[in-house]
Amino acid sequence: LDFPPGMRERVVAKIVYAQPPHADSSLLRTAARSPEYLLRKSGLTDKWLRREISNFEYLMHLNTYAGRTYNDLNQYPVFPWIIADYTSELLDLSSPATFRDLSKPIGALNSERLEHFQMLFDNFVDEKIPPFFYGSHYSSAGSVLHYLIRLEP
Repeated sequence: LDFPPGMRERVVAKIVYAQPPHADSSLLRTAARSPEYLLRKSGLTDKWLRREISNFEYLMHLNTYAGRTYNDLNQYPVFPWIIADYTSELLDLSSPATFRDLSKPIGALNSERLEHFQMLFDNFVDEKIPPFFYGSHYSSAGSVLHYLIRLEP
């Protein structure tokens, strides 16, 4: 359930209080919790840090807590873009230059990209919409289908 902060708990409490005949009240109470709370209580980050679960498993859990699913092309799971070297015939996985700097957003990977997005941000003028760096979402039905169409059935 996606409501403004604080309202989720009130809405779920009212639903639980109404006792709908086919609703699982324990599931409703879980839905009332924030994704951050559920992740913290799950211990997944600790398991990942202890290498008890793989990077893929951890990222899939994060996607699930964020409400992402394979069942909705607009909320398809996302994974970080980590490769920076697209010219070498063989990737040197021991070289930091092979990987992108994850401390920076994808739009700030080099000075030209950062300058471009900063210019868009600085020159955006609208009375109702605050300035923003990215005008499109990284996960849309069109972009997901663009990659899925390449898969064998």
